[in-house]
Amino acid sequence: MGVIEIFIQVIPYLAVFAILGYIAKLQQNRAKKREEEQKKGIIRTHYIIKTEKILTIFFIVGGFLFGGATVASAIQQDDLFPPLVFSIFFAISLIGSLNMIMWKLEVNGDEITWRSTFGKKRTFQFEDITYCERKKGSMRVYVNGEKLFTIDSNIDKKEFMEDIKRRRIPVKSYWVNKHK
Repeated sequence: MGVIEIFIQVIPYLAVFAILGYIAKLQQNRAKKREEEQKKGIIRTHYIIKTEKILTIFFIVGGFLFGGATVASAIQQDDLFPPLVFSIFFAISLIGSLNMIMWKLEVNGDEITWRSTFGKKRTFQFEDITYCERKKGSMRVYVNGEKLFTIDSNIDKKEFMEDIKRRRIPVKSYWVNKHK
């Protein structure tokens, strides 16, 4: 096996590490900026929480690749299994892309505007939040005891959690409550 063949096999792993490194660097820069603002006593009253753009692009590219693989395998195969597997991955990529493009949480002072994956918008105040629940790095937010939305673990939610802490909104652990 030649050096070129080994290099070709390693390229996907290098691409994944580069993307993850880029995301980590972005989050570090944001954290550093927030830390500097906190040292100066600046409390941001308007911010938007969204999924990282690079992850969105990753899911969109995956959707195109799996969509093409589904069509190509359906044309070339007599067997139904390969197109079915590719179509499942295509559907996951499509739903993931839609979620990453549409989902948004905007905080403007005490007002919170949340837009779901399917475009449903709800506006409420911090005082409406009954409690939050932490589960595996993600945060579930409850309004009047009803789960309103979840901020996934791959989304930088540090500013939102600082607001939750500053307003003394209770944060419970899902696993502690589940196993009592």
